Amino acid sequence: MDTLERKDVPKKYCWDLSLLIKDEQDYQNKVAEIKVLGEQIPTYQNHLFDKGKILLSYLELSTKLNELLEIVYTWANLYKYEDLTNNKANDYVLNITNVLNDIASKEAFVRSEIISHSLEEFYKLVKEEPKLKKYDFLMQSLFLEKEHILSPKEEQLITNLVRSYGNVSDTYEILCDAEGILGKIKILKEDVNITQSNYTELMKDQRRRVRKNVFKTYYKFYDNYKNTISSLYSTNVLEDTNLAKVRKYDSSLAMALASENIAPVVYNNLINSVHKYLNLNHEYQNLRKKILKIKDYHIYDNYVEITKTTKKDYNILKCQEIIKEALKPLGSDYLTKLDYMFNSKYIDYYPTKNKRSGAFQWHKYVMLNHLDTKDSLTTMAHELGHAINTLYTLDKQPYIYQDNPIFLAEIASTLNEVLVGEYFYQNARTKQEKIVSLTDFLARVNSTIYRQTMFAEFEYLTHQASEDNISLTCEYMSREYLKLVKKYFTKEMIIDEEIKYEWMRIPHFYTSFYVYKYAIGLIVALIFAKRILNNEPDAVKNYLIFLASGSSDYPLNILKKAQIDLTKEETFTEAFSLIETKIKELKEVMKDE
Repeated sequence: MDTLERKDVPKKYCWDLSLLIKDEQDYQNKVAEIKVLGEQIPTYQNHLFDKGKILLSYLELSTKLNELLEIVYTWANLYKYEDLTNNKANDYVLNITNVLNDIASKEAFVRSEIISHSLEEFYKLVKEEPKLKKYDFLMQSLFLEKEHILSPKEEQLITNLVRSYGNVSDTYEILCDAEGILGKIKILKEDVNITQSNYTELMKDQRRRVRKNVFKTYYKFYDNYKNTISSLYSTNVLEDTNLAKVRKYDSSLAMALASENIAPVVYNNLINSVHKYLNLNHEYQNLRKKILKIKDYHIYDNYVEITKTTKKDYNILKCQEIIKEALKPLGSDYLTKLDYMFNSKYIDYYPTKNKRSGAFQWHKYVMLNHLDTKDSLTTMAHELGHAINTLYTLDKQPYIYQDNPIFLAEIASTLNEVLVGEYFYQNARTKQEKIVSLTDFLARVNSTIYRQTMFAEFEYLTHQASEDNISLTCEYMSREYLKLVKKYFTKEMIIDEEIKYEWMRIPHFYTSFYVYKYAIGLIVALIFAKRILNNEPDAVKNYLIFLASGSSDYPLNILKKAQIDLTKEETFTEAFSLIETKIKELKEVMKDE
């Protein structure tokens, strides 16, 4: 399909940003209002805890400012994303970014001034001014890390020292994404440059010769730069280790989890549970080998598409119908919000000239680049999961608690993907369609639960080694990574030696202890899905409680209110029991293979 000009797309398939800001004059008026309000901030310095009314006045001012900033910043960026070459839109983004930075600078004193006091002092002010009670959890969150915040001089020293390490993630990206030449291969007599963006697609190529050639060529780059990349990553880990010691955390892991008040036991439960059910991933890989009919099954065969499917036209209306049917188990209230999204002007569906690529959800708005494919359908369901999660929080929470914590953010979107997959499986008419549905589900489990947990375990091992004063050499890290690969993959697979360098290609490792959240997100989504599909009592009710919680409590507490306790290892068993069921279903379908 040719890329359309935006003016040629029917209005019903374009979002309407005037629902957020009426026009450019409205934008200018709101920016002016933000600046005026911002001038009031310095008057509160050194006085926040003088009286309850003063603290309330500041918090209400800050809330109003942040709400206005979010509206204007969102509008400017969405306007820009419609056409990345629109200079006017780019100017609006630059302008509001400067305003936002100015407000942040004015508010720089607030956090340190608040935590120089105590939660008990705050509660005394609440007795003076009961309206402060709304901000109770916000204050609890601020005081959570008080014991790890040092004096202003020490904090400034830490900032300077961290800068002296150099931004290793930027250096890594320059080396691996910009300046590094990953290699070139021939495909059908044509030279193809391997890039970070096309590597995954090339590894899905149906021709084994191509996959093998891409794999060998790609990892040659990492072999050539192994010592440089190892130095960068070990520096990143050492920075975490030293900072945790200075801030008096028990470990780098504890420091990383503290901001969302996640108990380290959750991280351990994830790894232990995955270890317990590694046999399921091995069985899936063995079934892949059988379906692909490859005798010498190599690790570079792990991502090739398992079946060839007939292409179908998944136009927007058809996708909407399928999604509504697939999400019926979530109940009438959820479906009402789904209809609201479909009938609103908050979704931008088609790719157009100079439009931002990819898909995302921001505020109520959803950006898609729909190509009438099944993948586009899945993406639509995913982003609508985020959007409807937002609708619930907008309905139930005050502005200060409407954001969804990162730890929980992917649950609502992933659950929608699971339910859409189940819809296709239940409505499959042929054996081939059933195999496609089941292998799609298990491939997601493999890549999101098992693979991300393997990464999480590698991070845990490297940080633990650093804390034990073990040198993180290239040889040490590559050896440990290879051990993990051999643990997580079936013995029926040939583990090519080059895979020991795979850890070097994972940019998420430079945002320490982040990848485990992907695995947790899908595990929780599977638990919700299992309960909902089995019509368990209060399953939908508990899920909707979760959707409406926003950031009104710590993530683990929010899940506990929805009857999911990740501090208990047995909770994880529910997710793996569903995976086990899908393995059994795939075996049953393949009986005659």
